[in-house]
Amino acid sequence: MQTARTIRTRADLEDYVAAFNGKNYERQISYYHPEVEYKVGTLTLTGPRAIADFYADFHRHSDENVLVHDFISDGDQIAVTLPSWFGPFLDYRKNGLEFTAGEERNIVSFGIYTLKDGQIHRIRVARYNGPISDFPSARPDRLTSSESAT
Repeated sequence: MQTARTIRTRADLEDYVAAFNGKNYERQISYYHPEVEYKVGTLTLTGPRAIADFYADFHRHSDENVLVHDFISDGDQIAVTLPSWFGPFLDYRKNGLEFTAGEERNIVSFGIYTLKDGQIHRIRVARYNGPISDFPSARPDRLTSSESAT
């Protein structure tokens, strides 16, 4: 088991996201409070292991790369803009998500992280329905794991 990690700075959050992007789920969940709750759309996950298991399953169907774009911190609240690239290699239709193999896409999400004792206690995510080009400095070329962005 990983040592508990805390988030106090943008660099800390970027390390958390790097663990996520690297599919290092044990490091990722070391940032979570034991009572973490994650909500996105109709999906609610409770506990670090539930979140890790969800993403381990999802990443068996799709590559994913997330960037920390905008970062605002106010005490125990962090707000971020998270441009993300998805490269599904198998169809995925679960948990209110639909990805078709071979159909890459870029999505921008807004995340609110609530911390407790410096660890992520609550995660709330909402998707932005506009184009990624509305965030020109998000550098979509950094989103893919391949040579070109979509």
